This record gives sequence, structure tokens and C-alpha cells, in this order.
Amino acid sequence: MRLTLELASRIAHAALAAGAAENVTALSVVVTDAGGHLRVALRADGVGIFGVDVAHAKAATALGFNRATLQLAKVFGTNPSAVAALTAATGGRFLPIGGGVLIHDTEGNVLGAAAVAGSAPENDERFIIAGVLAAGLLVPS
Repeated sequence: MRLTLELASRIAHAALAAGAAENVTALSVVVTDAGGHLRVALRADGVGIFGVDVAHAKAATALGFNRATLQLAKVFGTNPSAVAALTAATGGRFLPIGGGVLIHDTEGNVLGAAAVAGSAPENDERFIIAGVLAAGLLVPS
């Protein structure tokens, strides 16, 4: 299975809908393939210009460390020197803030990553997980 444009679009739209269901509408969503290449980027009406960049960095971070960014936030949250070094080493693509997750198929294969930016990190993660699940795909625990 591969992450088609249709699946990526479903993830992104379902994540925005999950946020809207909680009256959180200032969101941006990014879905990438397993190589970190952009498949879909959506920015809700009225959202500033950095939302997609932030979401893309969260998705890249999830792929780079093979785990959700909320987990990484717990690991790196007390080590600002490591965050600064990894951010520099990755050209600014390292962002250990909740909201980025891996996308797996039903056989456990990594298809890509997805992320939401614009709310609290826990909310962002909940919204993007809802998007991935709505597309019939899985998020590893």
C-alpha cells in the first residue's frame, strides 16, 4: 500500500474537521510520504503563514525519530541544548512539539507522517490521529 493523494487529502480534511468539532479552527495540516516529501498541505482560513511550516517540521521530526512528536517533547523538553543542536543539524526541520505522528498501513508499514499545528500540542496530536484513523490507516502507539 502507498499513501495516495486521495488518502493524504482524507487525512488532512478529517483532521481539520476534528478540530472544527471542538471549535478549534486556526489549524494547518501537513501529510508527507515516507521520505518526508509533501503530499498535502492545508491552512484553514485566517491562519498565519507559519502554520504549514510548523506542521511540516513536526511531520519530518516524527519520521526522523520514528515516533510521535508528543513523545519526543517529553524526551527533549528538558534539554534545550539538544533541541538547538538537532534543529541546526536538520536545517530547522527538527521540532519536538506534539502534533506529528507516523502513518502506518494495517500491516504496520510506515506510509508517511502527518501533523497539525495551531492548537495546544495535545490537541494537535488528537486532531491528526483522528484524521489518520478516518482514512482507515493507523498511528503506532
